[in-house]
Amino acid sequence: MAEETAGFAALLRELKDRSGQSYGALAKRLHMSTSTLHRYCNGDAVPAEYAPVERLA
Repeated sequence: MAEETAGFAALLRELKDRSGQSYGALAKRLHMSTSTLHRYCNGDAVPAEYAPVERLA
């Protein structure tokens, strides 16, 4: 499971990097806290719902 989480986090980081925005600016657009977005992108947490990931994509 940890390997899957790391892979998912890497994909989220790629989307974040491609956006060209900071964690703070992107989190605001996604209607979530900066720390939550950072945890998702680092693999420290996984979204319970798909909605945040869909908004990021």
